[in-house]
Amino acid sequence: MNAWYFTFEYPPDFGGGLSEYMRQITNLYLKNETHSLAIFAISHSIDGLYQEEWLADNIILIRINPRKSWHGDEIGEWVSTSLQFSRIAELLASRAGGLFARLGRPSFLEFADGFGIGYVTIQNRLCLNRYLKDIPIVVTAHTPTYFIDRLDQRPIYRLPAYWHGTMERWCMLACDGLVSPSQALLDELKPDLLTDLPRHTVIPNPYELPPPGAAPGPRIEYDHVYIASRLTYWKGIEHAIRGMSLLWDQGVRTPLKIYGSDTHFSPSGGSYLTFLQSRFSRYFSDGLIIYEGLRPRSYIEQQARTAYAQLHPSVFDNFPYSLLQAMGAGQVCIAGKRGGIREIAQDRKSIYLCDVESPRSVADAVSQVIKLKPAARAAVGTAARAAVAEHCDPQKFFAAKSAFVETLSTSRTHFPFSLPSDVSGRASHSQIEGDGPRLSVVIPYFNMHEFIDETIASIRKSHLEDCEIILVNDGSTSPDALAKLDGLHRRHGLGPDVLRIFNVPNGGVAEARNFGAGHAKGRYLTLLDADDLVSPAYYEQATAILDHYANVAFVGCWIEDFNESGRIRHWATSNAEPPLQIVMNQTNCQSLVYRREVFIEFGQHDPDLRMFLDDWEGVIKLIANGQYGIMIPKALFEYRIRSNSIFRTKVNLWDLNFEKITSKHKALYDRWGAELVAFLNANGPNNFYHVAGKPSTLQK
Repeated sequence: MNAWYFTFEYPPDFGGGLSEYMRQITNLYLKNETHSLAIFAISHSIDGLYQEEWLADNIILIRINPRKSWHGDEIGEWVSTSLQFSRIAELLASRAGGLFARLGRPSFLEFADGFGIGYVTIQNRLCLNRYLKDIPIVVTAHTPTYFIDRLDQRPIYRLPAYWHGTMERWCMLACDGLVSPSQALLDELKPDLLTDLPRHTVIPNPYELPPPGAAPGPRIEYDHVYIASRLTYWKGIEHAIRGMSLLWDQGVRTPLKIYGSDTHFSPSGGSYLTFLQSRFSRYFSDGLIIYEGLRPRSYIEQQARTAYAQLHPSVFDNFPYSLLQAMGAGQVCIAGKRGGIREIAQDRKSIYLCDVESPRSVADAVSQVIKLKPAARAAVGTAARAAVAEHCDPQKFFAAKSAFVETLSTSRTHFPFSLPSDVSGRASHSQIEGDGPRLSVVIPYFNMHEFIDETIASIRKSHLEDCEIILVNDGSTSPDALAKLDGLHRRHGLGPDVLRIFNVPNGGVAEARNFGAGHAKGRYLTLLDADDLVSPAYYEQATAILDHYANVAFVGCWIEDFNESGRIRHWATSNAEPPLQIVMNQTNCQSLVYRREVFIEFGQHDPDLRMFLDDWEGVIKLIANGQYGIMIPKALFEYRIRSNSIFRTKVNLWDLNFEKITSKHKALYDRWGAELVAFLNANGPNNFYHVAGKPSTLQK
């Protein structure tokens, strides 16, 4: 089994549960030398973008510092991170990086769920990338950040958190196999996922037990309970204090020690420690709450020798390593019954479970543990260690993961959109047969003589040769523009059957595009403004995707914006689905490649919008009719921004035309009303944001 793991935490750069998971995975492969492991980890401590380190003959650690990439400022930190992971995966999977020769072809790629770090790689693979298309992709659901944010009382609709959550949910739906350490997490996530999960399984996280410690002496004095986790609301710190306070108010003087770093608490607008110290000042003053701060695990383990129990009162926790570590050391533990630990431990035998939302339930569990006799305490500790040994044995984990990967298939004929099939309109599309070309490129032309040669030249460089160009002269008034048309066939070596020129009275770009589409003969259709450019690979890749997926109506790509001075920015577009696409344009509407019959029936542009947002409205119209599109996650299209363009000179039309769009598609906006209201309340109207991976510029 040759595995590539992608993670945003790896020791010693980062701690926490995911970091411990990766430490266990590394140790597992160290003991299975006939198998290989490549680890791709974020590290902000390295000087460059990329650094390799061989940990063993069969294990390589590749650290990536996404903050060294210029993409982060343009598309957002986590979209940029996902992009960097995808680029390096493609590079090394192409054999150019040498990993194939040293470690062999990967049996699978695995991504942690957090921040959607697998988003670009999965999208790239599904867009038929030749180097990745046959390699299964696994996502392990540790606990997605959007779910944590919701538990932690943080706004989940504010950009970029909203987009990170969207990426996380889609990755879990679009991967070839989803692994969760607990069924509890899958049950919690199902209401958030609007369609069925892919092939999935539950495999408890691996944990190699440390050697058994010395038996406690007969006169040991237990004197506290403790929590070892970050100070956050969802970790249940406040819930634990409320439960303990019932005991303290009854005269019990057992203190609560808290280990972990402080964090920001959104409801109070300050640190969570400050909030707790203010809310429970009496107990801090009396020494009943002792905040120890961030401490090494070895220090906590030493102090835990005199602890009645480790308290893990999370509102929900998937499969916390801090519990496995304490249970594996034979300690008595108290945990919330809503989490995944209940699937491997028995209440009152190997662990004490309580309802952390009920202070009385917490207090009762602590009280029972405090009163345990030595023999009973030893029995619970022994049972706890046995439970971890049975369910978290690394070799059992390795065998289960290997067996699961063997069942995965990368073959798909339908693209995994986020919406359920009953919303997606037509499930498949017929192919237009006949003698026409594979692709028709429609170019509206109005006094664009300065740029048209460059635009046509970019089409001529396309790897897809079987295409026609339909140029619709929309009543150009400039003599130079008209003269330019006379020599187009000669200058580009194109006959009138390949470059077809139509002259129509001036009616605007929407009418010109619709006219050209109506005269197109190709199986597929694309629109291209007379001043924009396309990559040689774009049309070939887009049409191949439309051939492959029966439920995809159109294909786009990422964008490079440029002007007369050169490159401006990178724009990461996203699959065209509601609700985000109907409030902020996330597709390159100017150059989408459509199924021709779909565009004719559903996607024609509205001249009433007076050349402003008409292309976006065309996409919204497609979505309203259940016709969805996907974006190739590479910049295969160059969008020219001119200082005198309509977008720059008539921005007052934005609000007016968006009102028209929402009115035309009222049923679509009504369906997503609650989600859109929450999004707009968090981010403001859509002139405050353009890139989903970056924050809104709205100031509150």
